[in-house]
Amino acid sequence: MKVFCGLDWAEDHHDIALVDVDAGLVAKRRIGDSAAGFAELMAMLADAGDSATDPIPVAIETPRGCS
Repeated sequence: MKVFCGLDWAEDHHDIALVDVDAGLVAKRRIGDSAAGFAELMAMLADAGDSATDPIPVAIETPRGCS
């Protein structure tokens, strides 16, 4: 199953959604802006099949850095 990750970036937390090619929700979670939160994200991706040979694409939404 092909999975995609969307990450909504905020100051103190990040909302994560994993969806399949049919836009079906695979998983979602709010993680903290911390090393523990990053570890949760890595675990979510690994559980959904992320690997070095078949990585899950991640799109990050944030208004900062846009011109």
